[in-house]
Amino acid sequence: MRSISLVFVFCALLLGSCSGTGNVKKPDNLISEKRMEAVLYDAIVMDVMSTFSEKNPTFEALIGKSYLYKKYDIDSLQLVESENYYAKNPRVYFKIHSNVLKRIEITKDSLERIAKQEKAN
Repeated sequence: MRSISLVFVFCALLLGSCSGTGNVKKPDNLISEKRMEAVLYDAIVMDVMSTFSEKNPTFEALIGKSYLYKKYDIDSLQLVESENYYAKNPRVYFKIHSNVLKRIEITKDSLERIAKQEKAN
């Protein structure tokens, strides 16, 4: 009986802590939605490219996280704060990630089309 009540209390606390999104203050240095989309897209592409590290062992040194920070003129704190802000605003966050997925699909389709053309030649 005691274990059932502990499980119930644990579940109630877990659900209670997850139920509210809380008030997240908009950071002063918030990354715009379009820029955040571009940062996330590039981060995904870089992550995929890093799986080919055998072909280029210096990949991380050449194009790593620091590349993103320089390219978009942001810092890690700004990225984390913006990510947290958008995560607490699900509609905007979903829109950003949907756009990233669309860009990935377009890129994938383009690469498949090029591969088919090369195979045909």
